[in-house]
Amino acid sequence: MRKFANQFLALFIGLFLLLSIGVVIYTNQLVRTATTTSIIEDVENRAKNIGSLLDEWILQHTSSVMTAVEDFPSMSFLLDEKDTIAFFDEKGTAVHPDKQDDNVLKSNDMEDVLAGERIGTSGIQIDDSGRRQYHVAVSLFNGRGDFIGIFRLTHRLDELDQLENQLTQSVFIFSFVSIVLASFIALHLTNRISRPLKQIETVINHISEGDYSEYYKGIDYPEIMALGQTVNKLADSLEEKNRTILQSNERLSALLDRLIVGVVLLDSEQRIEMMNPAVYQILGIDENLLGRSFLEMSKSYGLVQIIQQTYQKKKNRNEEIYIYYPNERILDVNTMVVPDAKGNQVIVLLYDITEIRRLEKVRTDFVANASHELRTPVTALKGFSEVLLDGALDDPDRLRQFLEIIYKESKRLEILVNDILELSRVEQKQVPMKREWISLNETVERCFKIIKPQAAAKGLKLRLLSNNADPIRFIGDQSRLEQILNNLIYNAVNYTDKGGKISVLLEETEDEIVFHVADTGIGIPEESIERLFERFYRVDKGRSRNSGGTGLGLSIVRYLVQNMGGTISVKSTLGLGSTFTVHLPKVVEEL
Repeated sequence: MRKFANQFLALFIGLFLLLSIGVVIYTNQLVRTATTTSIIEDVENRAKNIGSLLDEWILQHTSSVMTAVEDFPSMSFLLDEKDTIAFFDEKGTAVHPDKQDDNVLKSNDMEDVLAGERIGTSGIQIDDSGRRQYHVAVSLFNGRGDFIGIFRLTHRLDELDQLENQLTQSVFIFSFVSIVLASFIALHLTNRISRPLKQIETVINHISEGDYSEYYKGIDYPEIMALGQTVNKLADSLEEKNRTILQSNERLSALLDRLIVGVVLLDSEQRIEMMNPAVYQILGIDENLLGRSFLEMSKSYGLVQIIQQTYQKKKNRNEEIYIYYPNERILDVNTMVVPDAKGNQVIVLLYDITEIRRLEKVRTDFVANASHELRTPVTALKGFSEVLLDGALDDPDRLRQFLEIIYKESKRLEILVNDILELSRVEQKQVPMKREWISLNETVERCFKIIKPQAAAKGLKLRLLSNNADPIRFIGDQSRLEQILNNLIYNAVNYTDKGGKISVLLEETEDEIVFHVADTGIGIPEESIERLFERFYRVDKGRSRNSGGTGLGLSIVRYLVQNMGGTISVKSTLGLGSTFTVHLPKVVEEL
């Protein structure tokens, strides 16, 4: 802005000075011309007047130029102090003064008169001393009208020199005054123009730094004010667009941060430009890798190969790979090439499908196990039915034995089908949960009452313990709670040998209800605990089948607990027993 102000100031002063000097020179020329014309006219008029007086005097007194020269000084009052006179006879010979420059006769004024003109002028000439002068020659005649000589008036134009000196001084003075005046005017105009422009520049600088709070408020010139208002509108528009961009970036950042799919953006040099938190979790990374090479930090050879092939072939790829650090996982890897001005960027999507593959395996195992479990009773039913049809109907003892087996297997088949259907409904949350007041103590007592005959047959002791003196009450689904307790207590009875103990410990905290079902049974191997809640999984397959179990009870229990908003866990020591612990949230609002 300072440079612009200086340039504007210099340009304005230059133009103003040039215009002023031009006006002064033009004015001076007019003055010089007018003055010169006035002086010349005055000299010519004087010469004419003197010539007329001389003609009259010659007419009255003499016919000789010499005589006129001798008596002429009496008329010197007609001359100016810068005037000089000369007389010539009819042939151009100098009479007074008697010596003249030989070039006099060649002067325009003398040539005109000698050629017969009444008056001749020479124009402005410069003498040997460098002075300017003007000559006027006048013809003289006697009484008979004969040409008898020439009167020549020479006037020095000293006043022109003085005038030019004065004009030159006036030019310098006027130029100086013009420069001073132009400087003040230009400085004032520059300030008036540069001040709003400087304010606009300040506003634009704030905008470039992302600060949109600064506005132009000047009202100096309509044009500059319009420019300032345009800048203000630009600031508002940029602020709105910047706000929109920031909101979009925040939404995108929030989306990427919460995305379970790992997203990595690699530049043309395979360096990491962006990476969301899911990548750190999937690949077990605990340091900031932005700007570093993804291939150097990756511990998966398969992942490195996919990315390198994507860069080499410039084609999108989709593969499923196994990684073994930090844990064994199955990843669905998608790479996409994104061309840009600097080269090819690559987006890498990492989707952890370990759980999906595990569930697929569980589903496959479930179908296989269900088929196997169904095949046993169906085979028994079919086999004994064929035996009966082949002639066993006529043998009462065999008939009764086979019918009892058929009934037992059909009952087992019914239980298995019902458990499968129940598991399906519970797993898909198709079982509605009632909301009613439940006494946990009374519910356990009812379960004990149902299971007591089987426990007594094995000499098992059932105990109910509580950390609360009063009965524990909360809001929940009574029938589903009984289903959970029956399954857990039944398993405890089934896997506890004679003389053992089964205890149910009740606890109440501010936020939840907790109950523990503990036994002194055979315990669970450590490697089986993780799979304990899988469908059809049995720790002791023989014991479970003999007791009529389907292997679906604990799976149903887990889903029921989850549907009630709780959790279930198990601790076990082989040979010493197991403890199942259920945590259920305590509903505090009244029905």
